[in-house]
Parts: sequence; C-alpha cells; structure tokens
Amino acid sequence: MGAADQKLINSGFSAKSTAAEVVRGVDLSGKSAIVTGGYSGIGVETARALASAGAEVMVPARDVAKAKAALAGV
Repeated sequence: MGAADQKLINSGFSAKSTAAEVVRGVDLSGKSAIVTGGYSGIGVETARALASAGAEVMVPARDVAKAKAALAGV
C-alpha cells in the first residue's frame, strides 16, 4: 500500500480533543479496558474518561501507592 492508497479519516476530533469528548455518548458498561501508564499524564485522563463511560478500568502499576493517589475517585 503506497501513500496514494491511504485515505484520510475525518473523525471530527483534533489534537485538542479531550478523552472525555471522545467517549461522550458512548456506553462502555460491561466492557473492560486496560490502560498502561494509567496513573499519570494522558493515561490517567484516559482511565477517567473510560470509567466515566461505564468501563471497568484496570491500570497496571509498578508504584501502587502513586497509582492509588492518582486514581482516587475513579
């Protein structure tokens, strides 16, 4: 597949879109998500957004105390 064969996907989202905007209106009840790096930066926001959409979110962590602090309330 060459560059000429690729098609632009217009998702309606941009680099400034938030995780919450991406999952708005999506029901993830009964779904599971694993978010690596989910207790800092983009990962924690992704974990929060997925949880708010109803997903059961699992975040593997090396530093459990740091992960618990970052994910409090999720």
